[in-house]
Amino acid sequence: MSLENAGETAAEQPDTRSGETASISLGLSRSRWYIVTILALATFLSYLDRGVIAVAVPSLKADLNLSDLQIGLLQGLSFSLFFALAGIPMGALADRVNRRNLIVVGLLVWSLMTMLCGFASNFLMLFIARMGVGIGEAALIPAAASMIADLFAPSQRGRPMSAIVAAQSLGAAGASLLGGMLLVYLASTSPISLPFVGEAADWRTTFIAFGLPGPIVAVLLASIREPERTQIHDRSEGNFLRFLGAHRLLFFCVYLSFAANFVIAYATALWSPTVLSRVYGLTPGHAGIAFGLTMIVANITGSTLAGIVGDRLASTGMPAARFYVSIAAAPVAMVGGFIMLLAPSAAYYLGGFAFAGFAAGVLIGNSYPLLYDVVPGTMRGQAAAVYMIVGNIIGLGGGPLAVAVLTQLIFKDQSAAGMSVGLVVLASGMTCLTFMLLASKAYASLSRVAVGDTA
Repeated sequence: MSLENAGETAAEQPDTRSGETASISLGLSRSRWYIVTILALATFLSYLDRGVIAVAVPSLKADLNLSDLQIGLLQGLSFSLFFALAGIPMGALADRVNRRNLIVVGLLVWSLMTMLCGFASNFLMLFIARMGVGIGEAALIPAAASMIADLFAPSQRGRPMSAIVAAQSLGAAGASLLGGMLLVYLASTSPISLPFVGEAADWRTTFIAFGLPGPIVAVLLASIREPERTQIHDRSEGNFLRFLGAHRLLFFCVYLSFAANFVIAYATALWSPTVLSRVYGLTPGHAGIAFGLTMIVANITGSTLAGIVGDRLASTGMPAARFYVSIAAAPVAMVGGFIMLLAPSAAYYLGGFAFAGFAAGVLIGNSYPLLYDVVPGTMRGQAAAVYMIVGNIIGLGGGPLAVAVLTQLIFKDQSAAGMSVGLVVLASGMTCLTFMLLASKAYASLSRVAVGDTA
């Protein structure tokens, strides 16, 4: 019997289990949540390492004499393009090989490349190191999401996936918060001397410090076991590309709505510390702390509510329950973008981001369970890989770059960076809502089929 079926049986017969059966069920539950906890820790670390560049922008830009466009490329395309290209084989591997080992190797690679960012002496070297971070991190989400889908029944997946999304939010916020705190500390101490670079600028020390915990988390990952693979019963669509082709309008719209939300998440996460420093006068360290705290509250509240509400509605048998929760969140992001666009102070800007961050948390929190409710079990790694490819090429590759283009080429004023972020969030929220509405009927139809298959 699979863990998924064991969980369903336990849920259906709470009053007739023997003490021995109850003990086994409790052990299975603890084992599953231990795996989720370690996967969440790895996810937290991955978002720390990909996002730490945001808080380092002011000193990094000055030290290496970089333009806003180069910063946008380093924040987005250098990571996202190679993250996406590596995601294709990583998703296929996640459906075929030991997923735990795949994550361990990826974690060691991205941690090493994060530390190497601290030794970069020019734009090209930093670009290549960021490429390496993207390639390593491409192994994580397809494998982790697939493992969780095999550990929990469909009606129970929202909360464990919300834990992963909460870890993403904590990591993204932690990159600003912990990075800001480290920068404040480093500014009050004597410079640290590093091999090859000598007396190191604060941004170099920050990159190296963020990469150091990787091997420790890799050891913890090696302690978990590989779950037994499960799949939606009686589903015979064939290979993954054939499955996508059979539902092309649905997945075209769903993946693009996810990508629009990624634009919101990354444009705000990677440019907001700079906006708070450049436009509203906060120091880089304090800008990172203020934004990080706001992000933690907004994103985690959104992702947690998405998991609880989504699971509760899904347990009633309501088709497409999570999808409708996501549709309701998109207008909230639009409100946040409008406030950020017109914000007269840092407090208003952070208030606008709180709306956008909450909506992004809901949308990301629902995204994996929403996919796995309708995708066959043997295709989940590939479905997650396509999600990450599309989301990161458009969201991470395009979001930060769009802000830089608006600021440098359209407004031609560095102090307009806050307006640029607000415009990107507003337009992306509208795009997300449009594609979700276009996909709603097809998703509800396929969701009813999946409910019948798993009944």
